Amino acid sequence: MTHNSQPILELKGVKTYFSTTKGVVKAVDDISFSIYHGEIVGLVGESGCGKSMTSLSIMGLVPQPAGKTVAGQILFHGEDLLKKSYEQMRQIRGNKISMILQDPMVSLNQILSVEYQIGEVFRFHDKPILKSLREMCIQVLKKVKVPSPELRVRDYPFQFSGGMCQRTIIGMGVANGPDLLIADEPTTALDVTIQAQVLQLMKQVQQETDAAILMITHDLGTVAQLCSRVMVMYAGRIVEKAPVQTFYKNPSHPYAIGLIKSVPVLGRKSKRLYSIKGQPPNLLDPPLGCRFAPRCEQAMPICREAYPPEITLENEHQVSCWLFAEKGGV
Repeated sequence: MTHNSQPILELKGVKTYFSTTKGVVKAVDDISFSIYHGEIVGLVGESGCGKSMTSLSIMGLVPQPAGKTVAGQILFHGEDLLKKSYEQMRQIRGNKISMILQDPMVSLNQILSVEYQIGEVFRFHDKPILKSLREMCIQVLKKVKVPSPELRVRDYPFQFSGGMCQRTIIGMGVANGPDLLIADEPTTALDVTIQAQVLQLMKQVQQETDAAILMITHDLGTVAQLCSRVMVMYAGRIVEKAPVQTFYKNPSHPYAIGLIKSVPVLGRKSKRLYSIKGQPPNLLDPPLGCRFAPRCEQAMPICREAYPPEITLENEHQVSCWLFAEKGGV
């Protein structure tokens, strides 16, 4: 895919660190990527690799005072979000950039009605009320296919199922027509059938609104179903970027290969499910070289001495690995 337009979102060398009593945790350490208008990009990796912290860095919601984005640029339509004031970011969040959080049952306030919480999205951003606020809230629920929205809009989240809560969260996210929607593991805690419905809904909403979506997940099946590009994150760094078809056909970084091999395949005859040996590094004191080197079966001496450069293998397929640096990239 060739992009002729400017990216909606562009991260350049972003570093988000946390100061603790034991030292500095490098949760996000020098990552760069772009997202373009109308595309869905997947960000994958195991728990604790920095996926959610990347999204919070973009939204300006890194927990303070311990956490801070200490370096880099986060460009949204060419403007650096890191230079925006607190009030300016409040006007952008939920309006131009929206976020779907992990657990729908926790994301909604259980003692406030669904109507109040959806209406707050319109009230806070001073959207023109062309019809009654209740009617606008009903239209949001209709868009995300909540049954009997005229009745359910008066209910409270504890009266909704997990799937209906997630539909409501998605509706709130797209209510103001954002240019970018960040979905942080939107199918967590949902059963398989509801997961499929929610993913189909997100794809439909994206097609209707033409918003760009950053899909954060550890589920490679979700990426294959929904995304056009994928980025693999490990220990605070992005180690591989590729179009989805290229990624599944030719994963290149040893960690990405391990992730794909660990996915169960129906009909595959094997004694045990594959697993990557070892544990992720302590981000208080990450390895000097490649952070995956202690777990990598192909590690070379240089892997433990210096972090590899990003090598372009082919169009839009980049990998940070000394195996390819030694062979030479495109």
